Amino acid sequence: MTDQPLKRRVAGSIAWTGLRFVSDAVFNFVIFAILARLLAPDDFGTFTVGFIFAEVGKVFSQTGLVSTLFRAETLTPSLKDTVFWANLAVGTVFALACIGFAQAGGDAIGDQRLVPLIAWLGCLVPVSALGATHIALSLRDFGHKSLAVRSLIAGLVGGGLAVWAALDGWGLWSLVIYRYATETIYTLVAWWSYRWLPGRDFSFATLGNLLSLSSSIVAARLMFLALSRSQDVILARMLGFGAVGLYRTAWRPVELVLQGAVVPFVTAALPSLTRLQSDREAFARGYLKLVGACAIVSYPALAGLGALADQVIPLAFGDQWGESIPIAMILAFLVVPLSLDFMADPALTVLGGARQLFIISMAQFLGTVLFFIAAAPFGLIAVTIAYVVRAYLTLALQLWLFRRISGITAAAVLRTIAAPALASAFMAALLIAADWATQDLRNGQPVSLRISTLAGFVAAGAAIYAPTLMLLLGRQGRLALFADLKSVLGRRVALS
Repeated sequence: MTDQPLKRRVAGSIAWTGLRFVSDAVFNFVIFAILARLLAPDDFGTFTVGFIFAEVGKVFSQTGLVSTLFRAETLTPSLKDTVFWANLAVGTVFALACIGFAQAGGDAIGDQRLVPLIAWLGCLVPVSALGATHIALSLRDFGHKSLAVRSLIAGLVGGGLAVWAALDGWGLWSLVIYRYATETIYTLVAWWSYRWLPGRDFSFATLGNLLSLSSSIVAARLMFLALSRSQDVILARMLGFGAVGLYRTAWRPVELVLQGAVVPFVTAALPSLTRLQSDREAFARGYLKLVGACAIVSYPALAGLGALADQVIPLAFGDQWGESIPIAMILAFLVVPLSLDFMADPALTVLGGARQLFIISMAQFLGTVLFFIAAAPFGLIAVTIAYVVRAYLTLALQLWLFRRISGITAAAVLRTIAAPALASAFMAALLIAADWATQDLRNGQPVSLRISTLAGFVAAGAAIYAPTLMLLLGRQGRLALFADLKSVLGRRVALS
């Protein structure tokens, strides 16, 4: 494939991935906002902890053996069949294990409501495994357009069933229905989007080679999952399931920003950087360009969210979730480490840096556990602050390890994100001041006026950020930005 067609496909993949993740994230957010008015924080907290066991299985089914399909130079029938059938077998075994050990899991966490949850949610893993190979093959072939359809259908059907179940009094089980509906649709659409039927060309020799390549990646992803879900387990044990619900509700708008403004760049980075891995200079240019574009889009979104959390949280989820407001404001300070963590993942995967990914994930996990246990007795706000501090401490380790394998220095990365970071901070400071000054005027506003007020603040934030960014970028930075905007519009692409 020549350079220009590759660049056009990368630009197209970013656009379609953006649409896919935005639609997926928006549907999830809207459904969560509706359910937040129908369910209690304790329901969300219980479901979140129960879903941990299924998430462990999905690490194996979605990021284990299927990750080797991206690195393979040639896709042989034996490779595809081996990945598919081995992946399905792992998912099935894991589902049986969840059924068998559900009681032990409930006893370990201390709530018997988790027993049926663990069993039912564990059975989602083979459903996910059935479509994982097809999704990977489609993404390798830049099939992002068809997968956008998957998210749209899943959001409509799954979300509708979940709301119906909640209104009908199913409680936290409406969340289980939502997961089953969406996972089933994901798998069906994945088979439709990549028309391939698995055969019988399974090879144990091929499987042995794949296991050696995927084991480090699985270990790293398990560490990443442990990093996230250890927080929920500690909060559940020390502060109760209600605290888990409040904490995860504060994360919801942050995750919406990440899905819409960060994940599309991460998804597009994997196939594009794979094709640049043999040329380290081109790889560095491509990586930094993706990091810079991601920062320009995501930093103001997350900083603005933190500045306006006292408007966003009650409007989205209801006034009863007011305790989540200061948590969301603090989480906005994660803007830099979160984006760089996400972008380093595909880059290290392409460069064969599974060991570095594992070290980073282990440091993040151990630091989170220690910081959470130390801060939990002081409440949710203290825990959130501790998490942000930990994130910046381990970011230094991530940048150092990334330089050793890629040759891209921390200084180069920080220079790339400096302008959008400073412009976002300036914008957030002005928004916080305006929000505080008008707080009394907004008290008692009807919902329609609150939406209009929030829209006005968002527009003001954009009006502040855009010229500030242009000023900080300088002439060369502005020219590069305009060139990239033209590439997204299809006029030309300048990835490297």
